[in-house]
Amino acid sequence: IAFTDYDRNGDGGITPADDTWFYAEVRSRINFEEIVASPLLQKPSGRHHFGGLGVGFDTTLPPGHPGRAKYDLFLNWSLNGAPQ
Repeated sequence: IAFTDYDRNGDGGITPADDTWFYAEVRSRINFEEIVASPLLQKPSGRHHFGGLGVGFDTTLPPGHPGRAKYDLFLNWSLNGAPQ
C-alpha cells in the first residue's frame, strides 16, 4: 500500500510509529460528539470550506449507493469508534 512506506512523523526513518502518527492524525479529524459534522466526512462531501466533492462521498444519494460508498465506509468506521 502506498501509505505505508512514508516517514510521516519526520524522525528520519520508516517505523511503526509512522502508522501510529497517521492513525492519530486521521482520528483527530473525527468529531465524536457529532460524527456527521466531522471534517473527515465534511470536506470530501463538499460541505467544508475549500472542499470539493470527492468520488464516493455524494451524500445526496441514499445510504448504500455506490456514489457514496466511501462516505458510508468512513461514517461506519467512525460510528464504531474508529478502531485501529
